[in-house]
Amino acid sequence: MANIKLKHDADGRSQKWDIVKFVMIFLVVLGHAADYYTGESEIMRGFYIFIYSFHMPVFFFVSGLFSKRTVDEKRKEKVFGFIVMYVFMKAVILVTQLLAGKSPKFELFSEGGFPWYLLAMAFFLVITMLIKDFSPAYVLVFSVLLACFAGYDSSIGNFLSLSRVIVFYPFFYLGYALDRKKVEKFCSGKIKKLLSAALIIGLIIFVVYKCDDIYWVRLLLTGRNSFLSLAPNTEKGFFFRLTYYAAVTIISCAVIILIPNKTPFGFAARLGQRTLSVYVFHYVVFYCVYNVFECKNIFAEWFPQGSEWVVIPLSIITTLVLSSKFLNDFLLKIMNVPLKKLEK
Repeated sequence: MANIKLKHDADGRSQKWDIVKFVMIFLVVLGHAADYYTGESEIMRGFYIFIYSFHMPVFFFVSGLFSKRTVDEKRKEKVFGFIVMYVFMKAVILVTQLLAGKSPKFELFSEGGFPWYLLAMAFFLVITMLIKDFSPAYVLVFSVLLACFAGYDSSIGNFLSLSRVIVFYPFFYLGYALDRKKVEKFCSGKIKKLLSAALIIGLIIFVVYKCDDIYWVRLLLTGRNSFLSLAPNTEKGFFFRLTYYAAVTIISCAVIILIPNKTPFGFAARLGQRTLSVYVFHYVVFYCVYNVFECKNIFAEWFPQGSEWVVIPLSIITTLVLSSKFLNDFLLKIMNVPLKKLEK
């Protein structure tokens, strides 16, 4: 196996993981943009299935990978920071909709939309702090089985984003349980990259040609639906979700292996450290573009054939603009202002 040197920052952190975060946040944005066209475009349905098959699992895995200090030192201020940002994002969405003349329904403890990730991160940190001394193998097996059985309970849903918390926790915990240096070593090697590339290309081809036949798996990939949504295959939900974990783990592994260890001038790695601002504010951009200014009709007039492809440049621009250091620093200050008071 060829040894590949990873470029590290001054603190010894490999830039690869910031590049992974940058790629994943772009896919989060692209996935949400594509969803505006899944009703009428098969290619956008394919985009959606492909992206959702790994982007959040990878995001949570990387988050878990870098959560060891927070968990082991029981840094409760980090948990509180995610809760603060969750409430802030809910407020941003509410204000956006009110300014647009809508009458939104606000539910602080129920979340099926974009802010769920922030709430889930708070739960993941707390849960892992409580069980950090347990055997990792037992925790992983139990968390996967819990998710497989929880799907049969239709009462587990958007309240506290509980369904997604249960479904995605194994990915976060896997990251927490693994040694980062060993993961980086595992991800190196030309043969692994070739095999990973073949797997991803095969997945893309499969999704393109079988998109409408497999689009029902969307209900599994989002993590928010009970097995009742799989009717008439509700009883097979356990095996579907177990298969989901196996397939998504392999796909996610291949994606991480394929993502480069460095980029020219450290561009992607730099922006990968500013994913918070992209996540929090990209809803505002899309809501204004598609709901307020109704640009979907405008794009259709400009590009009568293939107007859905506008989601790619739109997502690129949105990601780059919202990766602003100013915006990200602003949000970090909001997350940390109340924490400083708690520490005194």
